[in-house]
Amino acid sequence: MKSINRVFGRTSLIFAFFIVISLVSFPVAATTVINESFTITPDKSVNTTAWNLKYSESENAIKITMLEKNGEKEYTVRSKFFEVAYVMNKNGFGARLIKGNDARVPDQILEKILNHDALNNQKIISGTQIDNETAVNLIASYLPDLINTNYKHLVQ
Repeated sequence: MKSINRVFGRTSLIFAFFIVISLVSFPVAATTVINESFTITPDKSVNTTAWNLKYSESENAIKITMLEKNGEKEYTVRSKFFEVAYVMNKNGFGARLIKGNDARVPDQILEKILNHDALNNQKIISGTQIDNETAVNLIASYLPDLINTNYKHLVQ
């Protein structure tokens, strides 16, 4: 009977070990991005922190600019046909619409191109603070999900 208890005890310890390893690994996997379908290059032609984003099959230029104010970083993503902001603040990192005087693309066009359900799903992509490189890679990875099916050619 003691040998059976030892086997079950050791099996339980091994099982618990794998569960702990899986839980520890999960946050790292959530921020890992494979960037085979896009390229990001720093844009040194402007006075702010900016990057050019190019998807492998798209001819459309996409620019990401980052402005920091009041402890909040706002990454504005603009192309000729759509625009969206990714904001990093104390609540985390996620997507928002650009509103007010900062908006350049008319609402009538955005309504057709942007998928508002996907935008709501991206309100919080990461609950923790991340660096600029990770933020820009996450933007490039998640941005195609915001585009409605009929307009995927803008980012693919």
